[in-house]
Amino acid sequence: MAKHKRQVNRDHDIFIKGILSLNELVLLLLNRYIPSDLKQFMDFSTLKPSSDAHIDNKLVAQYSDSIQECALLKEQLHKQFKDLPDLPNFQFCFLWEHKSSKPNEPIESQIERYRYAIASSDLKNKRIPSIIIPILIYHGETKWSKKRVFESYEPYLPPEILKYLPTHRYIIIDITDMTIRDIEEMVDLKVLRAAFIALKNAHEPKYFSENMAEMLKFVDKSPTDVVFYAFFKMLLEYMQRRSKLEAEEFNYIVENLNTDIEMATNIKTIFEVAEEKGELRGIEKGIEKGIEKGIEKGEIKKARIAILNMLKMNQFLLEQIADILDVPLHFVLDIRDEWMANPLLDA
Repeated sequence: MAKHKRQVNRDHDIFIKGILSLNELVLLLLNRYIPSDLKQFMDFSTLKPSSDAHIDNKLVAQYSDSIQECALLKEQLHKQFKDLPDLPNFQFCFLWEHKSSKPNEPIESQIERYRYAIASSDLKNKRIPSIIIPILIYHGETKWSKKRVFESYEPYLPPEILKYLPTHRYIIIDITDMTIRDIEEMVDLKVLRAAFIALKNAHEPKYFSENMAEMLKFVDKSPTDVVFYAFFKMLLEYMQRRSKLEAEEFNYIVENLNTDIEMATNIKTIFEVAEEKGELRGIEKGIEKGIEKGIEKGEIKKARIAILNMLKMNQFLLEQIADILDVPLHFVLDIRDEWMANPLLDA
């Protein structure tokens, strides 16, 4: 049972982490869920994943979700602050946490361990401490009813006492508490509505085989967008795992959905890409064994084009590119090195 639970949690973690690896999707979440009075100070044009240098080894070992950062908009500060001659270049740091079931300990305890790991890393590397904004994504089977720690103190005690007590505020995206209608009406989330519906029903395997067409209507989009395909691939893989159907049976159902022409084209392309990746893995395996004769150069070229496009977008870590395209990391590194030596490189 424990092994099964770990696998289920891993399914959720892989999907959430994949979503949070794509800046375009992270921006959709931040624009909807960061309160306006706070969002006005954030320069989302500078949003990027935190570099490995920003996170110490202890945090990397503990933390399975993603972390992004963006600059503080100094011009939005009140005059008394923005005119200070030594005003630091503060960075916001978005600390994401994901739960598919209610935790046994207060969520603040876990968040604070990560918060202090980031602060320690900043200070150790002589950086200005980040302004850390924790964001919790919850989609458990039961309602999130845990009381926030600061709520035990705030209404009852004077400021003189409160200033010595923890507040540990965080933003919660409670998918469990949303209705399907709520999600459908969140048009600003675009393709993420399909992700929310999948996460909300992640504990009900039959939902996926019975409602695929309804879910997939939210991911209708031009088939030329690299970010879209990365998301669509992750969504289909997550739906297949949560449906508990064998991959072949799941693929058959999806390919035969009664969808419009554009969606049918998208689905067909996704499955073709999956086949090409399988061929690429075989090619890479052959290369590693030194079997180079008879290799179809066209398959390698397809992967090179996708990798170069993602490198030029400058919003993916190298590990994320390898994971999204399902290719060896050394393959991505080789193309990255070629591209850095020749920025005009074309596949």
